[in-house]
Amino acid sequence: METLACGHVAHPGRRRVCPHMLDPAANEDVAYVRLLSGNGLDGDLCCTRCDRDGDPELAVVCEGCVALYDDGESGYFEGWRGEPGVSERPEPVDTTVTVTPLPGPVLDLAPLPSPHGEPSWLVLGEGGRWLLRFQAAGGAYRRVCRVRLPAEETTPRTRLRLHASPDGRFAAVVRDFGRFGRVYDLASGKATIEIDGGDYHCEQVPLSLVFFRYGGSTLVAHRTAWNRLDISDPATGRLLTARDEADGERRLAGLFRGELRVSPDGRWIADDSWAWAPAGIPYVWDLRRWAGAGVWESDDGPSRQRLCQRFYFWNEPMCWIGDSLLAVAGLGDDDEAMLPGVRIFDAASGVELHDFAGPGGALFSAGRRLYAAGADGLTIWDPFTGERTGSVPGFVPTHHHRDAGLLAAVRDGALLTWRH
Repeated sequence: METLACGHVAHPGRRRVCPHMLDPAANEDVAYVRLLSGNGLDGDLCCTRCDRDGDPELAVVCEGCVALYDDGESGYFEGWRGEPGVSERPEPVDTTVTVTPLPGPVLDLAPLPSPHGEPSWLVLGEGGRWLLRFQAAGGAYRRVCRVRLPAEETTPRTRLRLHASPDGRFAAVVRDFGRFGRVYDLASGKATIEIDGGDYHCEQVPLSLVFFRYGGSTLVAHRTAWNRLDISDPATGRLLTARDEADGERRLAGLFRGELRVSPDGRWIADDSWAWAPAGIPYVWDLRRWAGAGVWESDDGPSRQRLCQRFYFWNEPMCWIGDSLLAVAGLGDDDEAMLPGVRIFDAASGVELHDFAGPGGALFSAGRRLYAAGADGLTIWDPFTGERTGSVPGFVPTHHHRDAGLLAAVRDGALLTWRH
């Protein structure tokens, strides 16, 4: 082996660096950019001064010196230059989008169990005053439940959000980027839980809530303060995660709790939270352990894994791939240095397995495919190889009906669906 420009006798790294980055230990405060080569996310590194001057000289350094920059131990990453490479592996795609008229204006919708494949939806309609059951195949609908929420001061960002339980028995209507909501028993039409997520910076995140199944019962996880999540029984309203108040603030996570996502098998839960800096810091933990005896699991439990940190970057798409992998949108550590793409994390360990550029917009997954709803339409990806396998131009879904195998969107008074 030869002596490299960094002074080390070692294997060369996969990135070259400019002269001002030759010694990471001496230049740990250097600001730098990545010069994309067009081959995936491969590219060399140069400091921002050389980037401004243009056409920097680049030197080969060892794997260890490159790793100090790639791992964030040295320097400050300021952004990307050039375009990433996207690998293509075209597969046949049926691009047929079905259009079904809706029963009046719809504010939101949520999938209901469809054991025989005929898609059924719960619809928040009539100005947010009623929940309706909508049978897409025949266009039939009926009123299910009257909706009334506590009054609160709203902002242009505040919006009504509908959640439905996996068994179709319960629903919740909440104000995302607001404070209040209610859980309803759809059989009786009665409210069973008054949701209050607190008013401390609630305008920064959706009102955390998700239904899930545990031990044969339906439960609901929801925010009860800016930094606290709880589990309740939606049938009775009983709180299941009461804590010892003596431990209170000492053990509660110092995070503003955000969007919640439960893995398809109900084992894991992800929280797109943020903390002061401010920075988005998504976490995952064992949902079964939390719903069992681990009432502190969402705060400081042993299964809780911090995935990454991105300054000024949260409320971004994420979705489960299978039962144990989480796809998190965005490549970079800062909102001003972010590239469209996804990072794939293992829930049990919190380890980032790999990343790839390309997917943008809302994320959905089914089986071994990842779907990204960008501005121009839907793109289809293999999340294990990072290859784009197809697209459905012009179709931008916002909802996933897993039972029926459909992605869906509401547009111009109609429900648009595509079968994956």
